[in-house]
Amino acid sequence: MNNENKGKKEPWRIIAFIISVLFIVFMWVKNDIVNIYTTMPEEQAVPLIATTLAVYLVKVAVISGGILLIKWIVGKIRK
Repeated sequence: MNNENKGKKEPWRIIAFIISVLFIVFMWVKNDIVNIYTTMPEEQAVPLIATTLAVYLVKVAVISGGILLIKWIVGKIRK
């Protein structure tokens, strides 16, 4: 990496980030997460929050991995 491109982000990374964030927000809105957590006792909410975050992080990793795989395949086809 040379000095000109050091601070520049690749477009596919920005797209992967935006898709991942939008997916998380969509799932929270679809499942009405805020209402569920506000009506639940605290001793039940903490483990549920931890599990929910872990599942969402796995989903983000899978989506990002899929995007990277597609990018890699397209790069191989171009060569």
